[in-house]
Amino acid sequence: MSVGIDSAERRTGTTTIGRDSVIREIYRALSRINELRDPDDRIACAEETVLYGSGGALDSLGLVSLILDVELAINEQTGGSLVLADAQAMAQRRNPFRDVRSLADYVMSRLGEEA
Repeated sequence: MSVGIDSAERRTGTTTIGRDSVIREIYRALSRINELRDPDDRIACAEETVLYGSGGALDSLGLVSLILDVELAINEQTGGSLVLADAQAMAQRRNPFRDVRSLADYVMSRLGEEA
C-alpha cells in the first residue's frame, strides 16, 4: 500500500520537507543578509517580497548568496543534493528567483523531481 505525500511536502532521500519549512529557510537566509544591511534597507520576510529583477531587493551577487544559503539549508534538512541555479532554472518561462513565493514554489518543484 502506497502512502501519498501532501502536495505541500516533498520526500527526498530519507526526509520529507514541507513548503512551510522551505519558506522558513528562505526567511532565515534573508535574515542573515539583513544583518549586513542598514536598518532602512532591510528585506521584508514576506512571500510577496521581490528578490531580483525590476524593483528587486538583491543584486546578482546577493541573489547568488541567497540561493546558496537556501540550497545548503535544504540539503542539510533532506540529506539531498539540490541545486537551484542551473540550466533548468534559466530555462524557466518565469524567473524562479523573482520573489519569495516563486523561489519557494521552485524549491518544492525541484524537490519533487528528486523524490
